[in-house]
Amino acid sequence: MNKEQSKTVIFQPDGSVDTFKQESVVSTSSRLQNYNEQLKDSLNSGIAFTELLDRLINTSDPHELLDSAMQLISYRLNSAFLVFPQQYSRSDFYLIFLSRLLQQHNSDQLILQSSEHNHELYQEFPGINNQGYFVFQVDPVNEGGAYYVEKQNGAQLFYLNFAKHIVKFNAAAITSLLVENYHEKFVYPTVRKFVLLLIKMGKFFKEDFGFDVDFNILDQSNSAVYAIIKSDIPQEALDKLFVVASRAGYMLQTGPKGEAILDLKSGLVVTFGTEHQLIGNKKEQWAINVKDREATLSWFDLLFNYDFIRDWYLDNINTLEIQVDPRYFN
Repeated sequence: MNKEQSKTVIFQPDGSVDTFKQESVVSTSSRLQNYNEQLKDSLNSGIAFTELLDRLINTSDPHELLDSAMQLISYRLNSAFLVFPQQYSRSDFYLIFLSRLLQQHNSDQLILQSSEHNHELYQEFPGINNQGYFVFQVDPVNEGGAYYVEKQNGAQLFYLNFAKHIVKFNAAAITSLLVENYHEKFVYPTVRKFVLLLIKMGKFFKEDFGFDVDFNILDQSNSAVYAIIKSDIPQEALDKLFVVASRAGYMLQTGPKGEAILDLKSGLVVTFGTEHQLIGNKKEQWAINVKDREATLSWFDLLFNYDFIRDWYLDNINTLEIQVDPRYFN
């Protein structure tokens, strides 16, 4: 448009002439150009998103897998110029990541499902099936964090944080769901398979990415000490254990350092005492230690398999409950 065409001329009744520049034409053109550029940026952002999703779904490199997941959980796909009506949630990306991590290790026992009713992804474990509806719930406080939750029970089995490189298992939730709830519904081998998969997950995070993993009540190491919420001697609870153990055909004995020892069978011993008594450090915190010949059992396994121990522990849970990290679990 030339200069004459970009002006508006108005002939007044008195014969005078007023001339105005057509600023509106220039402004509209600028707005159209800006809209087009913003739309291109939004489309390019969508393409970049699909490339990350491709990598999450297909990569065989664990570090690429983690990097893709970290970017996707913080990715803002929508813009003021373009909205994608159907999207996976941040929680879904944690779940896709976990399924892919297990796949990379040929441990894909968890089945990734899609719920049309809840509009979300979830995982099922064969044998537990619809009694276990496992999802991630995003931590609203700590960036990069999410809880692995059995949605029907609300049990937060473990906490995962990509930014802090940590995995924390939760004794309270594991006891509530896997010991109290599942003990009534499933045989030990079925629940143990699920527990072993949880332990595998923790090991994969540790070995592949160097995460700090607290197995808590699932720790199978003979050197593991499960600190209880009561720091000093739970004498009343120990007196009760002496009685219930005796009724079940076992004898609670006193060890050389004053610890309480329960010999369950050849190669399987549970000891109750301070950490100083159990592992020789300077802490007077009371704890539980499990030693078995193959180092394949944890306090969870004993709670599930020995009725008198389970009943005693649950009856005295306000004293004996295994500690969890208070920064992530209430």
